[in-house]
Amino acid sequence: MAVLALLAISLACSSTIPFPISQATVPISAAPVGLIAYVGNDGNIYTTDGEGKQSSAITRDANLNPAAGQARRIYQYPTWAPDGQRLAYVRFSLDESGPEASLFSVLSNGKKPVNTFTSQDFQPIYLSWSPDSQSIAFLGSDVSGALTQYLVAGSGGESKLIGSGQPYYWDWSPDSHSLIVHIGGASSANAEARLDFRGLDDSNSNQELDIKPGPFDAPAWSPAGDVIALAAQNDAGEDELILAGQDGKVKEVLAPLSGTVAFAWSPKGVDLAYAVLDTAGRAPIVHLVVMDSGHPDLQKQIVKGELIAFFWSPDGQKIAYFILESGSPSASSVQTVAQTEPRTKLVLRVYDRISEETKTAATFAPTIAFQQVLPFYSQYQRSATIWSPDSQYLVLSGIDSAGEDGIYTVGADGSQFQKIADGNLAFWSWK
Repeated sequence: MAVLALLAISLACSSTIPFPISQATVPISAAPVGLIAYVGNDGNIYTTDGEGKQSSAITRDANLNPAAGQARRIYQYPTWAPDGQRLAYVRFSLDESGPEASLFSVLSNGKKPVNTFTSQDFQPIYLSWSPDSQSIAFLGSDVSGALTQYLVAGSGGESKLIGSGQPYYWDWSPDSHSLIVHIGGASSANAEARLDFRGLDDSNSNQELDIKPGPFDAPAWSPAGDVIALAAQNDAGEDELILAGQDGKVKEVLAPLSGTVAFAWSPKGVDLAYAVLDTAGRAPIVHLVVMDSGHPDLQKQIVKGELIAFFWSPDGQKIAYFILESGSPSASSVQTVAQTEPRTKLVLRVYDRISEETKTAATFAPTIAFQQVLPFYSQYQRSATIWSPDSQYLVLSGIDSAGEDGIYTVGADGSQFQKIADGNLAFWSWK
């Protein structure tokens, strides 16, 4: 039944109420670099360049409208390895033998696909490559709906059970030998909530941290590997944004928190951006702030309003963020935008940290598939990017004026906007 639900979701992506996408049209000279992986409207996985001129089908046998007796098959969750050499994705199928889910890894050119995991009882819903591009950690649910995390080599082999719980979030250590896992949400709402180190080889053991989780989802290991950003509840019952050391103990308090928070390190690991919900006023608002982790007193607020998500550029000089267009249905917090209605329109803005200027790059209606990513963007920041590797362009999954799902690219300055493919969800390669 769950596979049928996923098929229904995919089919629904092409029937959303149409809205035009608007943008600036000033041309820029440099062509986008890297590859974009996307889910086509036919249910297959494709890759293309940033201009949509060199497309390749990674899969070809999706079947969204099966005739009687034929198998039903779709592909989802394209996820790039950090080195850009391999792509992982999931196949969902339903035939006479019942539902089946399989995790694949393939070279970026579509060659040498490897079936790394197959099950009729477990369905992967989120994938995350290790920093060394050798392993895939994936989260999924069984027939009971319980969330469980497994690990498998990108080249195939036996899968390894890592843990289970709900909700369940994690981040990789930069050396690919450990995970920091957050299970159960906030301590204030769940006494069983916890933070764990999970060792993935003989040199690292499992360890529960003596820290009460605060209101956040995905932890963030610093690129240097020396500290981890977390939200924690202190002895007085107050929530704080903190840094924990490799020993699992609080190393530094960065800021008090007024509500749910999401955060991410800049690629070089010097600065930390965080979006925190403020419920003190009449209506909830979100503050997006950037701080120097070495000098927490040096903080700059970038935006205050109905922020939906943000993503660092690869060079660490820009932050792209989404806000609701005026008149769109409001989201009560960064956690609940999954329930946004089809008429919702998002505004993409880009903040330049050097010039301290913010430019509007595009206004668009997101596809249903992209809307489903947004509530979990703090986790997706760790495994996927909408930025081109050179930090000059972004890829968007939006709905055109005819109501069709499409993949678009736009310059970070709002220029050179174009549709490059028919599809409902896309991410750029890291390299």
